[in-house]
Amino acid sequence: MVHRYELHAADIDDCLLISRCFDSAAALSQWGGDGFVYPVNKLQFLHQLHKADTESYQLSFAKRIVGFGQICDRFGKHHFARLLVLPEYRGQQLSYVLLLSLMARALQQNPKLDFSLFVFKHNHLAAHCYLQLGFVEKPQPGTSHPDLRFMQLNNKQAKTLLAANKWQLMPVVQGASVVCIKEHPYVHLD
Repeated sequence: MVHRYELHAADIDDCLLISRCFDSAAALSQWGGDGFVYPVNKLQFLHQLHKADTESYQLSFAKRIVGFGQICDRFGKHHFARLLVLPEYRGQQLSYVLLLSLMARALQQNPKLDFSLFVFKHNHLAAHCYLQLGFVEKPQPGTSHPDLRFMQLNNKQAKTLLAANKWQLMPVVQGASVVCIKEHPYVHLD
């Protein structure tokens, strides 16, 4: 069976859909960081989400949003932020689809930059995913936050990762979107 996922720029409606995924101030803060207010105020949420040098993307399957992520120009890298697989789609290894699709998009924009992201130290599942993709922990740039890990993946490793197709995924940039075809929906990744 073949599953076709598409990564597109997120519009306002997509972002507002994401805002409804959070049921507490703690959940919203863990995902979005400082500055987000719960209960969500739509205008404040959109303002906080749309920062300079930040592009928001939604991952969809069968025209339904299943994930969200941002590519930021930070630390001289393609920095991934606010990564989310919607709760009802978790457990299907879509974090790999989301990250590989974001990598393909970022490399199309600038093929020379490395990648980075932050992850909370207690978020073992996300950290495991990033480690599986080849991210390694590095010292945090700027002021250190004791609850976060800063992780990086170099440009060459990202290109090799996309070409190797270890996860039975084929992300292909097609104009304004990235199409990611998952050849076998239940490939064991560990």
